[in-house]
Amino acid sequence: MTNENWLIYPTVDLFVYDLADGIGQSEDKISQNRQQFWQKIYGDKLSQPQQAQIEQAETEIGDYIDLLGNKKVEAFEFPLDGYAYPVKLGDTYAVQFDLSGKIEPDSDKKFAPKEIDFLEGFKSTIISRFNQPATIGQSWLVWGELTSSQDAFETANNCYDKLNLVPNAKWDRDFQVEGKFLGANLYELWLPPGDRGNISQNYHVLICLFPNSGEASISTTRDKITKLYPQFIRLFGYRNKVISAYQQSRQLKSDLKDAFRKIKEIVSQLPEQVNAAKVDLKQLQENLVDCLTIFSAYAHHISELEIQESTIETNLKNYDKRLKTIAKTIGNQENELDFMTDFSEFAQERYITQVKADNRSLSAGLRLLENAIETVEGIIEIERARTDRTLNFTIGTVGVGIGTSGVAASIYASQIKSPASPQNPMSATQVLVLSLILGIAGGLVSAGLLKLLDRMRGGK
Repeated sequence: MTNENWLIYPTVDLFVYDLADGIGQSEDKISQNRQQFWQKIYGDKLSQPQQAQIEQAETEIGDYIDLLGNKKVEAFEFPLDGYAYPVKLGDTYAVQFDLSGKIEPDSDKKFAPKEIDFLEGFKSTIISRFNQPATIGQSWLVWGELTSSQDAFETANNCYDKLNLVPNAKWDRDFQVEGKFLGANLYELWLPPGDRGNISQNYHVLICLFPNSGEASISTTRDKITKLYPQFIRLFGYRNKVISAYQQSRQLKSDLKDAFRKIKEIVSQLPEQVNAAKVDLKQLQENLVDCLTIFSAYAHHISELEIQESTIETNLKNYDKRLKTIAKTIGNQENELDFMTDFSEFAQERYITQVKADNRSLSAGLRLLENAIETVEGIIEIERARTDRTLNFTIGTVGVGIGTSGVAASIYASQIKSPASPQNPMSATQVLVLSLILGIAGGLVSAGLLKLLDRMRGGK
């Protein structure tokens, strides 16, 4: 077995990020978010007193809260040499899982070279501790010390292969950049999810290999890395938020495109409905309801798309600032982590440019939908007005007829003395018939006059 298959004190860290309280989320949903996050640390063993203590810890002021207080970490069960370190970053939960194998009371065994085949076991042990996927994302860090006469690049390649994290892992495909960090060779690999994928398909791995320089150096290196973990938690948090926001924007774009197709269908049917010999008022009202429903959902999605754009921009700025902070922390060497700005340049060119373009093009659907709503509302009002004129015309005509008939009936009724009297010029039946004839005649005359007035006013 070659030297490239060995590492001294190999350590695997997983940084997991979950949404704590999103915009507009209810208290029940926030409580559910909290429960799912803590299951990653305690499983189903979270007691009520622990939960109350956790909720109290979240009320502390600050954008970086140690959720376990002075205890800070929850150690793994013996003999595992590892722990979980949970914190809250603003509206985000974060937890670092750290594992360096098993506790070795003998320091010679602890710092003895180990085959990197162990890495897959470390990864599996960490993953087995929780069954809830990260809602925002996750990043992996593998680090250790090289043995003497060992090629760092080949060893990193083997580490990535043995970690067996990515399905069909390919170094040539996933390798992004390399650079120096604390004197170590640092390699970054990334396999982003596709536009139609989800955040669980985002694989981000950093492999940090320190040169061999004795047992004392390992302890010193471990202390340096440990002090930088809080910086890494923030840095990887910003990165994962950028990717998560972009993935959410892809789903929003898909939903908006589906809605846009429905909008075009409604708009394409309007000319036929408007020019029909008889306008179907009920169908138009149904179309209006559909338009208003789609408009509400469409406007909400456009607003969400704008939020994702802002989220990407904000977290990219914070990512770049954190890189500079880390560089100063390790000795004010601002160029030492410059290679990691490749991600922010990629996100700026790909993510922000794409989301901005989507916002511009898909916002046109709102204007199209607004025009469709105004058109349908206008047609409905015209049809209602036409219906109201017809109804008023009918009521007026019938009213005149009834009035004429009533007057005639009153006049002739006064002449009726007795049905059997020879002096009676008309019977009751004759009065009724004559009254109806005069009523109809009056109605026809009034109808003619109303039509004439309607034409004079521009009516139809």
